[in-house]
Amino acid sequence: MSASAKNSVAVAMRRVDDDRVNELVHDVCENLLEWFQQAGHTTQPEPKQRQGERWLIYPMWPITQGTLVAAATNSFKSIVAVAAAVQATRGVEVLRGNTRVSDETPILYVDWEADQHDFGERLYAVLQGAGLPIEPCVAYRPLHVPLADAADTLAEEIARNQYGGVVIDSLSAAAGGSLVDDELANQFWNAVSLLGVPALVTAHKSEEAIRRGHKRAFGSVMHQNRPRMIWDVRRDPNSSNVVWEVVNDNNTGRKGHKLAWRIDVNTEGQDDAERLDSITFEAINPRDVRLAAKEGDTMADRMAYAIVSTGPMLPKELATEVGTSEASVRAQISRHSEMFQRHADGLRWTLRDHE
Repeated sequence: MSASAKNSVAVAMRRVDDDRVNELVHDVCENLLEWFQQAGHTTQPEPKQRQGERWLIYPMWPITQGTLVAAATNSFKSIVAVAAAVQATRGVEVLRGNTRVSDETPILYVDWEADQHDFGERLYAVLQGAGLPIEPCVAYRPLHVPLADAADTLAEEIARNQYGGVVIDSLSAAAGGSLVDDELANQFWNAVSLLGVPALVTAHKSEEAIRRGHKRAFGSVMHQNRPRMIWDVRRDPNSSNVVWEVVNDNNTGRKGHKLAWRIDVNTEGQDDAERLDSITFEAINPRDVRLAAKEGDTMADRMAYAIVSTGPMLPKELATEVGTSEASVRAQISRHSEMFQRHADGLRWTLRDHE
Protein backbone atom coordinates (compact mmCIF):
# COMPACT_ATOMS: atom_id res chain seq x y z
CA MET A 1 0.00 0.00 0.00
CA SER A 2 1.12 3.55 -0.61
CA ALA A 3 1.78 5.97 2.25
CA SER A 4 -1.43 7.89 1.48
CA ALA A 5 -3.49 4.69 1.57
CA LYS A 6 -1.99 3.61 4.89
CA ASN A 7 -2.70 7.04 6.36
CA SER A 8 -6.31 6.87 5.20
CA VAL A 9 -6.75 3.47 6.84
CA ALA A 10 -5.20 4.73 10.08
CA VAL A 11 -7.55 7.72 10.18
CA ALA A 12 -10.58 5.50 9.51
CA MET A 13 -9.57 3.01 12.23
CA ARG A 14 -9.36 5.78 14.84
CA ARG A 15 -12.98 6.67 14.09
CA VAL A 16 -14.31 3.12 14.54
CA ASP A 17 -15.76 1.92 17.86
CA ASP A 18 -13.75 -0.83 19.53
CA ASP A 19 -16.59 -3.35 19.27
CA ARG A 20 -16.59 -2.97 15.49
CA VAL A 21 -12.87 -3.45 14.92
CA ASN A 22 -13.14 -7.24 14.54
CA GLU A 23 -15.99 -6.86 12.07
CA LEU A 24 -14.01 -4.25 10.10
CA VAL A 25 -10.89 -6.44 9.93
CA HIS A 26 -13.02 -9.39 8.79
CA ASP A 27 -14.55 -7.27 6.00
CA VAL A 28 -11.14 -6.00 4.92
CA CYS A 29 -9.78 -9.55 4.73
CA GLU A 30 -12.78 -10.67 2.65
CA ASN A 31 -12.25 -7.76 0.26
CA LEU A 32 -8.54 -8.55 -0.07
CA LEU A 33 -9.30 -12.20 -0.81
CA GLU A 34 -11.81 -11.20 -3.46
CA TRP A 35 -9.29 -8.79 -4.97
CA PHE A 36 -6.62 -11.48 -5.32
CA GLN A 37 -9.13 -13.92 -6.77
CA GLN A 38 -10.07 -11.45 -9.51
CA ALA A 39 -7.12 -12.75 -11.52
CA GLY A 40 -9.48 -15.54 -12.61
CA HIS A 41 -9.17 -19.30 -12.73
CA THR A 42 -7.24 -21.79 -14.82
CA THR A 43 -8.86 -22.76 -18.12
CA GLN A 44 -8.04 -24.49 -21.41
CA PRO A 45 -8.92 -21.83 -23.98
CA GLU A 46 -10.42 -22.92 -27.27
CA PRO A 47 -7.88 -22.38 -30.07
CA LYS A 48 -9.60 -19.99 -32.44
CA GLN A 49 -9.01 -16.74 -34.29
CA ARG A 50 -10.06 -13.53 -32.61
CA GLN A 51 -13.59 -12.46 -33.45
CA GLY A 52 -14.86 -8.90 -33.73
CA GLU A 53 -12.98 -5.62 -33.47
CA ARG A 54 -9.41 -5.40 -32.17
CA TRP A 55 -9.38 -1.61 -31.94
CA LEU A 56 -11.16 1.23 -30.22
CA ILE A 57 -9.43 3.53 -32.71
CA TYR A 58 -7.48 2.02 -35.57
CA PRO A 59 -4.48 2.03 -35.62
CA MET A 60 -3.66 3.98 -32.44
CA TRP A 61 -5.72 2.47 -29.60
CA PRO A 62 -6.01 -1.34 -29.64
CA ILE A 63 -8.29 -3.38 -27.41
CA THR A 64 -5.53 -4.41 -25.02
CA GLN A 65 -4.79 -3.88 -21.35
CA GLY A 66 -2.58 -0.86 -21.85
CA THR A 67 -1.41 1.52 -24.57
CA LEU A 68 1.31 3.94 -23.47
CA VAL A 69 1.98 7.32 -25.12
CA ALA A 70 5.43 8.72 -24.21
CA ALA A 71 5.99 12.37 -25.08
CA ALA A 72 7.85 15.48 -24.07
CA THR A 73 6.10 18.51 -22.63
CA ASN A 74 4.14 20.58 -25.20
CA SER A 75 3.72 17.66 -27.59
CA PHE A 76 -0.10 17.84 -27.51
CA LYS A 77 -0.40 14.41 -25.88
CA SER A 78 -3.29 15.45 -23.62
CA ILE A 79 -5.08 17.25 -26.46
CA VAL A 80 -4.76 14.18 -28.70
CA ALA A 81 -5.98 12.03 -25.78
CA VAL A 82 -9.10 14.22 -25.46
CA ALA A 83 -9.64 13.95 -29.22
CA ALA A 84 -9.29 10.16 -29.04
CA ALA A 85 -11.87 10.03 -26.23
CA VAL A 86 -14.30 12.14 -28.29
CA GLN A 87 -13.69 10.04 -31.41
CA ALA A 88 -14.37 6.76 -29.60
CA THR A 89 -17.44 8.17 -27.84
CA ARG A 90 -19.01 9.86 -30.84
CA GLY A 91 -17.88 7.48 -33.57
CA VAL A 92 -16.63 10.40 -35.69
CA GLU A 93 -13.12 10.67 -37.12
CA VAL A 94 -11.81 13.62 -35.12
CA LEU A 95 -8.18 12.62 -35.78
CA ARG A 96 -8.75 13.03 -39.48
CA GLY A 97 -7.11 11.24 -42.35
CA ASN A 98 -5.30 8.30 -40.80
CA THR A 99 -7.54 6.75 -38.13
CA ARG A 100 -10.79 4.81 -38.08
CA VAL A 101 -13.20 4.47 -35.20
CA SER A 102 -14.98 1.24 -34.31
CA ASP A 103 -18.43 1.15 -32.72
CA GLU A 104 -19.29 4.11 -30.49
CA THR A 105 -18.39 3.44 -26.87
CA PRO A 106 -18.42 5.73 -23.81
CA ILE A 107 -14.99 6.70 -22.45
CA LEU A 108 -13.89 7.66 -18.94
CA TYR A 109 -11.11 10.28 -18.74
CA VAL A 110 -9.21 10.06 -15.43
CA ASP A 111 -7.00 13.09 -14.80
CA TRP A 112 -4.21 13.65 -12.27
CA GLU A 113 -2.73 16.75 -13.97
CA ALA A 114 -5.49 19.19 -14.88
CA ASP A 115 -8.98 19.89 -13.57
CA GLN A 116 -12.53 19.91 -14.86
CA HIS A 117 -12.24 23.50 -16.16
CA ASP A 118 -9.11 22.73 -18.21
CA PHE A 119 -10.66 19.55 -19.54
CA GLY A 120 -13.90 21.33 -20.39
CA GLU A 121 -12.04 23.97 -22.38
CA ARG A 122 -10.10 21.35 -24.35
CA LEU A 123 -13.26 19.36 -24.93
CA TYR A 124 -15.05 22.45 -26.25
CA ALA A 125 -12.22 23.24 -28.66
CA VAL A 126 -12.01 19.64 -29.96
CA LEU A 127 -15.79 19.47 -30.50
CA GLN A 128 -15.77 22.87 -32.18
CA GLY A 129 -12.92 21.88 -34.49
CA ALA A 130 -14.64 18.61 -35.42
CA GLY A 131 -17.96 20.34 -36.09
CA LEU A 132 -19.72 18.28 -33.41
CA PRO A 133 -22.49 19.47 -31.06
CA ILE A 134 -21.11 21.35 -28.06
CA GLU A 135 -22.46 19.10 -25.33
CA PRO A 136 -21.10 16.74 -22.65
CA CYS A 137 -19.90 13.49 -24.20
CA VAL A 138 -16.90 12.21 -22.22
CA ALA A 139 -17.08 11.20 -18.55
CA TYR A 140 -14.39 12.98 -16.52
CA ARG A 141 -12.95 12.20 -13.12
CA PRO A 142 -10.04 14.03 -11.44
CA LEU A 143 -8.00 11.95 -8.99
CA HIS A 144 -5.39 12.83 -6.38
CA VAL A 145 -4.52 9.36 -5.06
CA PRO A 146 -2.46 6.67 -6.82
CA LEU A 147 -4.29 4.55 -9.37
CA ALA A 148 -3.47 1.42 -7.35
CA ASP A 149 -5.53 2.84 -4.43
CA ALA A 150 -8.47 3.84 -6.61
CA ALA A 151 -8.57 0.93 -9.07
CA ASP A 152 -11.33 -1.05 -7.32
CA THR A 153 -13.64 1.96 -7.14
CA LEU A 154 -12.90 2.92 -10.73
CA ALA A 155 -13.45 -0.64 -11.94
CA GLU A 156 -16.89 -0.66 -10.30
CA GLU A 157 -17.76 2.67 -11.92
CA ILE A 158 -16.51 1.48 -15.32
CA ALA A 159 -18.58 -1.71 -15.10
CA ARG A 160 -21.66 0.12 -13.81
CA ASN A 161 -21.62 2.72 -16.58
CA GLN A 162 -20.35 0.33 -19.26
CA TYR A 163 -17.43 2.50 -20.31
CA GLY A 164 -15.57 0.93 -23.22
CA GLY A 165 -12.21 2.50 -22.45
CA VAL A 166 -10.32 4.77 -20.06
CA VAL A 167 -7.74 7.52 -20.55
CA ILE A 168 -5.16 7.89 -17.76
CA ASP A 169 -3.49 11.31 -17.77
CA SER A 170 -0.79 10.76 -16.73
CA LEU A 171 1.40 7.89 -15.56
CA SER A 172 3.82 10.25 -13.82
CA ALA A 173 1.21 11.33 -11.27
CA ALA A 174 -0.95 8.21 -11.27
CA ALA A 175 1.91 5.91 -10.25
CA GLY A 176 1.96 7.48 -6.79
CA GLY A 177 5.69 7.23 -6.15
CA SER A 178 9.10 6.79 -7.71
CA LEU A 179 8.83 6.06 -11.42
CA VAL A 180 12.09 4.10 -11.37
CA ASP A 181 10.79 1.63 -8.76
CA ASP A 182 9.91 -1.69 -10.44
CA GLU A 183 7.48 -2.64 -7.67
CA LEU A 184 5.51 0.59 -8.01
CA ALA A 185 5.55 0.24 -11.79
CA ASN A 186 4.06 -3.25 -11.52
CA GLN A 187 1.47 -1.99 -9.03
CA PHE A 188 0.43 0.66 -11.51
CA TRP A 189 0.06 -1.72 -14.46
CA ASN A 190 -1.69 -4.30 -12.28
CA ALA A 191 -4.18 -1.55 -11.41
CA VAL A 192 -4.62 -0.79 -15.12
CA SER A 193 -5.46 -4.46 -15.67
CA LEU A 194 -8.04 -4.36 -12.87
CA LEU A 195 -9.99 -1.65 -14.69
CA GLY A 196 -11.10 -4.26 -17.18
CA VAL A 197 -11.15 -2.04 -20.29
CA PRO A 198 -8.54 -0.79 -22.79
CA ALA A 199 -6.51 2.04 -21.26
CA LEU A 200 -4.71 4.86 -23.08
CA VAL A 201 -1.97 6.07 -20.71
CA THR A 202 -0.06 9.31 -21.32
CA ALA A 203 3.47 9.60 -19.91
CA HIS A 204 6.27 12.13 -19.73
CA LYS A 205 9.74 11.63 -21.15
CA SER A 206 12.76 12.78 -19.15
CA GLU A 207 15.03 15.53 -20.46
CA GLU A 208 17.78 12.92 -20.79
CA ALA A 209 15.54 10.66 -22.88
CA ILE A 210 14.61 13.60 -25.10
CA ARG A 211 18.21 14.69 -25.55
CA ARG A 212 19.45 11.21 -26.37
CA GLY A 213 16.43 10.33 -28.48
CA HIS A 214 15.32 7.40 -26.32
CA LYS A 215 11.89 6.26 -27.36
CA ARG A 216 10.60 5.44 -23.90
CA ALA A 217 8.74 6.89 -20.96
CA PHE A 218 10.67 8.04 -17.94
CA GLY A 219 11.17 5.45 -15.19
CA SER A 220 11.31 1.73 -14.57
CA VAL A 221 11.90 -0.73 -17.39
CA MET A 222 8.55 -2.23 -16.40
CA HIS A 223 6.90 0.82 -17.92
CA GLN A 224 8.31 -0.52 -21.20
CA ASN A 225 7.56 -4.19 -20.65
CA ARG A 226 4.03 -4.10 -19.24
CA PRO A 227 2.10 -2.05 -21.84
CA ARG A 228 0.93 -3.95 -24.87
CA MET A 229 1.63 -1.05 -27.21
CA ILE A 230 3.87 2.02 -26.86
CA TRP A 231 3.82 5.19 -28.95
CA ASP A 232 6.76 7.59 -29.01
CA VAL A 233 5.69 11.18 -29.75
CA ARG A 234 7.93 13.81 -31.30
CA ARG A 235 7.03 17.34 -32.31
CA ASP A 236 8.48 19.63 -34.92
CA PRO A 237 10.04 22.41 -32.78
CA ASN A 238 9.01 25.05 -35.33
CA SER A 239 5.40 24.04 -35.93
CA SER A 240 2.44 22.17 -34.49
CA ASN A 241 3.23 19.00 -36.48
CA VAL A 242 3.65 15.83 -34.43
CA VAL A 243 4.70 12.27 -35.25
CA TRP A 244 3.54 9.19 -33.34
CA GLU A 245 5.68 6.07 -33.86
CA VAL A 246 5.01 2.57 -32.54
CA VAL A 247 8.20 1.53 -30.71
CA ASN A 248 6.88 -1.48 -28.82
CA ASP A 249 4.04 -3.71 -29.90
CA ASN A 250 3.38 -7.02 -28.20
CA ASN A 251 -0.04 -7.44 -29.68
CA THR A 252 -0.73 -6.06 -33.13
CA GLY A 253 2.47 -6.44 -35.13
CA ARG A 254 2.76 -2.80 -36.14
CA LYS A 255 6.16 -1.86 -34.70
CA GLY A 256 7.64 1.05 -36.63
CA HIS A 257 4.23 2.24 -37.85
CA LYS A 258 3.88 6.03 -37.81
CA LEU A 259 1.04 8.53 -37.66
CA ALA A 260 1.43 12.27 -38.08
CA TRP A 261 -0.93 15.21 -37.68
CA ARG A 262 -0.91 18.93 -38.21
CA ILE A 263 -2.64 20.23 -35.09
CA ASP A 264 -4.14 23.71 -35.47
CA VAL A 265 -4.95 25.34 -32.14
CA ASN A 266 -7.09 28.45 -32.59
CA THR A 267 -7.69 30.96 -29.81
CA GLU A 268 -9.80 34.04 -29.19
CA GLY A 269 -8.90 37.13 -27.21
CA GLN A 270 -5.50 38.26 -26.01
CA ASP A 271 -3.34 38.08 -22.91
CA ASP A 272 -5.38 37.19 -19.80
CA ALA A 273 -8.59 37.04 -21.88
CA GLU A 274 -7.21 34.47 -24.34
CA ARG A 275 -9.16 31.22 -24.55
CA LEU A 276 -9.29 28.12 -26.74
CA ASP A 277 -11.74 28.35 -29.63
CA SER A 278 -11.12 25.27 -31.78
CA ILE A 279 -8.61 22.50 -32.38
CA THR A 280 -8.37 20.55 -35.64
CA PHE A 281 -6.29 17.54 -36.63
CA GLU A 282 -5.24 16.77 -40.19
CA ALA A 283 -3.18 13.75 -41.22
CA ILE A 284 0.14 14.50 -42.91
CA ASN A 285 2.97 12.36 -44.23
CA PRO A 286 5.32 11.56 -41.31
CA ARG A 287 8.24 12.22 -43.63
CA ASP A 288 7.07 15.82 -43.98
CA VAL A 289 7.63 16.57 -40.31
CA ARG A 290 10.96 18.25 -39.71
CA LEU A 291 12.21 16.91 -36.38
CA ALA A 292 15.08 18.36 -34.43
CA ALA A 293 18.28 16.34 -34.70
CA LYS A 294 19.03 14.41 -31.53
CA GLU A 295 21.86 12.46 -30.01
CA GLY A 296 21.72 8.93 -31.37
CA ASP A 297 20.31 9.82 -34.80
CA THR A 298 21.80 7.76 -37.61
CA MET A 299 23.45 9.35 -40.61
CA ALA A 300 20.45 8.27 -42.71
CA ASP A 301 18.10 10.02 -40.26
CA ARG A 302 20.04 13.28 -40.53
CA MET A 303 20.06 13.04 -44.31
CA ALA A 304 16.29 12.51 -44.29
CA TYR A 305 15.77 15.55 -42.03
CA ALA A 306 17.88 17.65 -44.42
CA ILE A 307 15.80 16.58 -47.43
CA VAL A 308 12.52 17.29 -45.62
CA SER A 309 13.81 20.73 -44.69
CA THR A 310 15.24 21.82 -48.04
CA GLY A 311 13.85 19.49 -50.72
CA PRO A 312 15.72 17.15 -53.13
CA MET A 313 19.51 17.44 -52.78
CA LEU A 314 22.68 16.43 -54.58
CA PRO A 315 24.96 13.99 -52.72
CA LYS A 316 27.54 16.78 -52.38
CA GLU A 317 24.94 19.07 -50.80
CA LEU A 318 23.82 16.34 -48.41
CA ALA A 319 27.42 15.71 -47.38
CA THR A 320 27.89 19.38 -46.52
CA GLU A 321 24.57 19.52 -44.63
CA VAL A 322 25.26 16.51 -42.38
CA GLY A 323 29.01 16.99 -42.06
CA THR A 324 30.39 13.93 -43.83
CA SER A 325 31.96 12.93 -47.14
CA GLU A 326 30.11 12.50 -50.41
CA ALA A 327 31.25 8.85 -50.48
CA SER A 328 29.60 8.26 -47.09
CA VAL A 329 26.37 9.84 -48.32
CA ARG A 330 26.32 7.58 -51.38
CA ALA A 331 26.98 4.57 -49.17
CA GLN A 332 24.01 5.50 -46.95
CA ILE A 333 21.78 5.95 -50.00
CA SER A 334 22.76 2.51 -51.26
CA ARG A 335 22.30 0.90 -47.84
CA HIS A 336 18.88 2.50 -47.26
CA SER A 337 17.19 2.07 -50.62
CA GLU A 338 13.84 1.75 -48.82
CA MET A 339 14.27 5.37 -47.63
CA PHE A 340 15.89 7.25 -50.56
CA GLN A 341 15.12 7.46 -54.27
CA ARG A 342 16.36 9.52 -57.21
CA HIS A 343 14.48 12.69 -58.03
CA ALA A 344 12.88 13.01 -61.44
CA ASP A 345 15.87 15.04 -62.66
CA GLY A 346 18.11 11.97 -62.16
CA LEU A 347 20.73 13.96 -60.24
CA ARG A 348 19.28 14.83 -56.87
CA TRP A 349 17.95 12.52 -54.18
CA THR A 350 14.69 12.66 -52.30
CA LEU A 351 12.75 10.44 -49.89
CA ARG A 352 10.79 7.51 -51.15
CA ASP A 353 7.02 8.15 -51.08
CA HIS A 354 7.76 11.76 -50.06
CA GLU A 355 5.07 14.24 -51.05
